[in-house]
Amino acid sequence: MLALPISGVRATWRTVTGRDDIALADGAPGLAGAVDHLGRVVTFDPVIALPDVPVGDVDLLVVWERSGTRGDTMVAEGRCGSCFEPVDVRFSLDAYVEHHRPRSSRRAESLGDGWFALRDGAAAFRLPAVGDVLSAAASSDPRAELLKRCLREPASAAIARAVESAMARLGPTLRAAVSGTCPECGAAFDLEVDVRELCMEELRRDANAVYDDVNLIATAYGWSQDEILDMPSDRRRRYADTIVGRLPGVRSRELTDA
Repeated sequence: MLALPISGVRATWRTVTGRDDIALADGAPGLAGAVDHLGRVVTFDPVIALPDVPVGDVDLLVVWERSGTRGDTMVAEGRCGSCFEPVDVRFSLDAYVEHHRPRSSRRAESLGDGWFALRDGAAAFRLPAVGDVLSAAASSDPRAELLKRCLREPASAAIARAVESAMARLGPTLRAAVSGTCPECGAAFDLEVDVRELCMEELRRDANAVYDDVNLIATAYGWSQDEILDMPSDRRRRYADTIVGRLPGVRSRELTDA
């Protein structure tokens, strides 16, 4: 069980099956796809609907899952702004998350029940949740719509900027720049990185193996697709590894009897 730093709720992963892997492999990109996936594999205590979870907590859940399956190192790719050659930056997800952890804001104080106020009393606001961001994205002016949803009262442009600054500290997302040096020309560069989506891309690629696993196991053992997809994913992968000889010390019969 993991405590989410923005909402304070605790998250637990369910046992994942092949059906969850198929849904992930075929899922949509972006925040909506991440939410669909997490809705299948995570439970919350106390119970909270995913649309009510802050976006930064959703980002963190995806990073935690990816770190558990692929480790701590992430590589972001792009192009040098000076010579336009391909570049990449290798960084630690743990360090990235720590750098972008929620912090208190000198501009704002908590009112309780998820609401905050600027210390000068100019505005009261709450942090954007998944449902707010997805709804705002469908509007003609997403930024204005998001502020409208999260402010108790309309605010001037200056006050809106102060609120956004406080939000960025209290409930940061994991989309930010990482820095590097171009190996070709030596110029420093920044890459804008959406860590949640990079992690989701890798998780979707890994989940695609379910199709090969089903084919291998059905061919070797004659089991039905439903029987294979209903297995916990870890067990299915072990069967598939045994069939192709990646676990030379384990015989298929031993797993069948387990």
